[in-house]
Amino acid sequence: MDKNYKKLSSHGSINIPVAMRRDMGLQGGDPMEVSMKDGVVTVAPYTPRCLFCETAEKVYRYRGKGICEDCAEAIMKKIEKEG
Repeated sequence: MDKNYKKLSSHGSINIPVAMRRDMGLQGGDPMEVSMKDGVVTVAPYTPRCLFCETAEKVYRYRGKGICEDCAEAIMKKIEKEG
């Protein structure tokens, strides 16, 4: 893992070096997840989770929310059955 030393801006921002962004496939505007544990700040690409079962696999975004394929299918079956 490469290390780079960056200064915190007056607004609290840190730029991710372009080489790292390219390696990770990140582009401007991509959502990022910022977390802190034991005084260590971690920045990682945001992985949407299903609103219902909280899985991160096969998750699609709809109106700003995540829903997985399995939950979407279950909801559609319930609607068809009751509707």
